[in-house]
Amino acid sequence: MSIQACKHIVLQFLLSVSTLLAGAQPALAQSTQANATSLNVLLEPVPPYSFLDDKGNPAGYAVELMEEMLKRSGLSHQTEFNSWARIYQRAISQPLTLIVSMARLPEREAQFHWIGPTAARRAYLYRLKSRPDVQAPTLDAAKAYKIAVVRDDAAERALLAHGFEFGKQLDRSPDHVAMLRKLFVERDELIAANSVVLAAMMGKMGYDPQKIEPQAKLSEVSLYMGLSKGEGSPAIYLKLQTAWDSMRRDGTVAAIAARHPYIVLAGKTD
Repeated sequence: MSIQACKHIVLQFLLSVSTLLAGAQPALAQSTQANATSLNVLLEPVPPYSFLDDKGNPAGYAVELMEEMLKRSGLSHQTEFNSWARIYQRAISQPLTLIVSMARLPEREAQFHWIGPTAARRAYLYRLKSRPDVQAPTLDAAKAYKIAVVRDDAAERALLAHGFEFGKQLDRSPDHVAMLRKLFVERDELIAANSVVLAAMMGKMGYDPQKIEPQAKLSEVSLYMGLSKGEGSPAIYLKLQTAWDSMRRDGTVAAIAARHPYIVLAGKTD
């Protein structure tokens, strides 16, 4: 074989290798990007679902579910606490964002990939026992009173659907702490709250739960984790849903719920 022929063979080989490497780069980049995917996990300070423990670390029923699910999915994450209104606005505008506990409502359905259900959510109107003059056995009767609600919360949405109005009956609060304070200083006559959150929150704030009592039942829905939609979200959702299904099948979800006495799983009774 001539030297010229050898040079031609070597050149062709190098060109072939270069072509293969160029074709592999996009796949390698996609693989690296997938492995580097990190979710923004947004948390609301609402025990027993999510709160900061004594060491300043995220804790709670929904946090434990989320951490185990992401561990099984092989996904990294960073957490952030904020008010519910800010969490919700961030989630509907920012891809790869996970809300760990949220009521699944018709108006939210198309905005998220839903994982769960994680728990039952039962909301009531509550009054102080020291206020027997406040009589709200039905939602119609409750329209005569001022009601504290958390801004953009599912309870607020339910009241709006029943014809309650801002500035007339509904007094918005940024969080559950502010809402409870309004009730106890008698700025408002009723509050609308998830029974589980209310029981846990009152304990943390030092309020005696025996000082309030339920009036009309407002709603009963299931809580889910919600992944915001956007580029790459279907593949991430598939990983999360697969991990969630395995947690439910092997008893992990029930075991975590058993560690939190206030939690009622969806489909169960108190």
